[in-house]
Amino acid sequence: MEFSSLLRLFLCLPLVLIFQTLSGEPRLPKEPNAPVLNFEEKKEEKPANEKKEFVVLNLTLCDGRTVRGESPSSIETISFEHNKDGILYKKKLNLGELGSIKIDSWELKQKREEKKGMSFEVVPKKIRIRTKAGETFYKDTGLADLKLLNFEIKNNNGVAILYSYWIDLKYPDGSWYSGLPAVKNNALTREDCLKDVVRMVEWE
Repeated sequence: MEFSSLLRLFLCLPLVLIFQTLSGEPRLPKEPNAPVLNFEEKKEEKPANEKKEFVVLNLTLCDGRTVRGESPSSIETISFEHNKDGILYKKKLNLGELGSIKIDSWELKQKREEKKGMSFEVVPKKIRIRTKAGETFYKDTGLADLKLLNFEIKNNNGVAILYSYWIDLKYPDGSWYSGLPAVKNNALTREDCLKDVVRMVEWE
């Protein structure tokens, strides 16, 4: 009998505790501390954003249109290699020395085969870098290493992002989705470009 009584007590005890919990006062939730940590992290990131300087750019698009406005710049210098009289040089320019960059040709980089043809990424290849002092340097490795593939422009019209490259689709007959003429002899470069793409950048 004693064992049976103990067993009944053991089985009933959880029910009594549950009943007391339900009938008693609710427990206060723990205070979350994650938002405080996130807030502190965001505060630390702000100074880095505030260091961005703005420069005034004039962009000339492939169809001759021009766009002028302020652009955030996180770079202070550009470093590149260029060839002069058969000699390879390394050159470094401060942002204040830059006059303009003009794209002379684009490289066709094959991406993948699609249902209707082959897609290509068309990126700047040969460029001309001109300083405000009048020096000109020819570079044939594009703009990716200079971090100048796209430009954010702010003016009275609002904010826009313009690009120096585009994605195109080549059909089996050699024509292009963009409407640009076929490339001669299946060359992997072209000098013409999509009308909305940036051809020249000028720093004021």
